[in-house]
Amino acid sequence: MSTAAAGEPLSELDAAELLDAYGLTLRRARPLPGGMENAHIKAQTATGTVVVTVLNKKSPAQAEEYARFLRHLELTGAPAPRLRPLRAGGWVTRHGGRPVIVCDFVDGRSPARLPVRLVHEAGLLLGRVHRTAAAGFDSALPPHLRLHDADADTLATLPDGAFAQWARSTWHAVGHVTEHDAPRVPVHGDLFPDNIVVRGGRGLIFLDWEDGSLDLPHLDVGMALLGLCGRRGFSPRRARHLLSGYQQGSAAELNGALVRDAALYSAVLVALRRHRWQREHRRLPAGRSAAAMHHLANSLSDRWPHPQP
Repeated sequence: MSTAAAGEPLSELDAAELLDAYGLTLRRARPLPGGMENAHIKAQTATGTVVVTVLNKKSPAQAEEYARFLRHLELTGAPAPRLRPLRAGGWVTRHGGRPVIVCDFVDGRSPARLPVRLVHEAGLLLGRVHRTAAAGFDSALPPHLRLHDADADTLATLPDGAFAQWARSTWHAVGHVTEHDAPRVPVHGDLFPDNIVVRGGRGLIFLDWEDGSLDLPHLDVGMALLGLCGRRGFSPRRARHLLSGYQQGSAAELNGALVRDAALYSAVLVALRRHRWQREHRRLPAGRSAAAMHHLANSLSDRWPHPQP
């Protein structure tokens, strides 16, 4: 779901001043592509390479909670980047009134389409996060995988046509996925290939946890199905590998129909947000249009009518 970062990029001087608060001396810096909301800089310092991130879509209080979330993931062994602490204590500083965090840069590659064996590994790691990072942890971060006000406005004002009919009918059919009483677990919320780094023989790391929170595990798995099991069309084979890896990592039974409905629910959310960004004339990468998500959701329904975990 990522695209070129919104907002003004950080200058090298900005990065140097921010890094000084973390006890880091800048040697070289360059902008990194990121999400629709945040600005990122890759910075080489005397003690390693880090990423400076301006959290444009979070308030200072939410940024503090997000840093606590990332720190918890790190301490429980989740596949997440390491957060760097400020010299004065804490994790979050400010730039132009916006919250900033610094994490270690994760070296590796992010293939546009993960090999099937890595789809299984991604499911395994996601399952472990849901199982091991939930114990004794609470968070005030709002769940991202919900119809927020801007999404509801988009849904209500879509021009009549096939896309609007699909979005509204699907939303009404699968809205039940948010109403379950399952325990909330730490979720990623955006597990697409560009948020996964393959580190050779050192496994996978999940980047960009900005949509993370405590939420229902099947919603996270549903989003991962969209991100990792479809490109031009949905692949039931890849889905089986993702789900078998997930069950291995989580030691939990999955309801296949519930996960499928969660994927369709997520597809509507993603499509509505892309549709809004397109109306705002934001640049989306090739293959990341609202229509492409509509096509993927239809492919999922056609090719996976009776899912088995």
